[in-house]
Amino acid sequence: MKITGQAHKAASSSATAKVVEEAEEAALKHDEKVDERAVLLAQALERSKALAGSLDRSLGARKAVPIRNSFVRNDSPSEDAPLKRLVTGGGGRGAAVPVMLYVALIWKCAKKPFDVKLPARQWAELLGLPDPFGKGARRIANALHTLAGLRLIKLDKVHGDASRVTLLDESGDGSEYGLPSTAYSQGGLKRDLYFKVSTKLWTSGQFQQLSAPALTMLLILLQEGGYKPSESAFSKTLNLGPEGNDVWFTTENFPLRYGISPSMRSRGTKDLETAGLLRTKRRPVGPPGGRVSFTTEKVRKVYVLKGNAVVEDKEAEVMRKKASAKKSAPKVKPLATEESKLRRTKAL
Repeated sequence: MKITGQAHKAASSSATAKVVEEAEEAALKHDEKVDERAVLLAQALERSKALAGSLDRSLGARKAVPIRNSFVRNDSPSEDAPLKRLVTGGGGRGAAVPVMLYVALIWKCAKKPFDVKLPARQWAELLGLPDPFGKGARRIANALHTLAGLRLIKLDKVHGDASRVTLLDESGDGSEYGLPSTAYSQGGLKRDLYFKVSTKLWTSGQFQQLSAPALTMLLILLQEGGYKPSESAFSKTLNLGPEGNDVWFTTENFPLRYGISPSMRSRGTKDLETAGLLRTKRRPVGPPGGRVSFTTEKVRKVYVLKGNAVVEDKEAEVMRKKASAKKSAPKVKPLATEESKLRRTKAL
């Protein structure tokens, strides 16, 4: 039987309509999955912030996590620092989990014997991972094995129970952990120099949402002293929030110190700016010795951490907020006294 041109056209039109309908249905299902995932992530973040707040309160006055510089930077050219070894396997969320978990472990294990025994589910909830009873718990288990493999922690497994985690030195040399502040005050050794990570990053939920490149750049900038509050007249004049010291690198020393690729550095910088934790600026580099020269200027990129990335002591925070309130308060003219009114009348 011959199919007429009109019938063929109708069949073709019907097939096209079916394809369009199937495509629309698939797009709708995809959007529903995306929306469902967004809801789960939002719920996980709220739970994470609540747990971070509880942990922060339980540790009293300790409002920053001390981490030895050796975790981020190894001055030996023959060996990579633990941070690089953790993140160079990939720049996604998976690479961020062991880094976040190690910072969380140092935060939690604040006193001797520097160990903790908690189920993987609770760590997954603290890090804001979805499905903490399933996939989230497995990601924590994998991260613990990664940290143990790098000799950053010691794992003591207990059949049918949570493993006991004991901190080891941040350098990854397998030595026992001790508070860097105590060790440095007693021995003054370079290996015990450390930086601080503000717990506000956790309680605000910002730390848990950072990508691996952003975490990497954040820790590098903190290690370079960017967490220390700046006395910059610029931030004071514009009534900005807390800002850290200026940090910059030469083209040569950054890869030598950290071994991080230019792409990770670039993406990490952008992600920190998007998160509201960093601003960058350009600063001209003058000729040596302060000589005046009418030639092409060299310009360096300067990194300035801000907001919750800056570690302020309580007194500095109170003073900054008072100064901010004073600047933003409207100026009110004083009421004229009876004496001043009388003088004005006599003058007329």
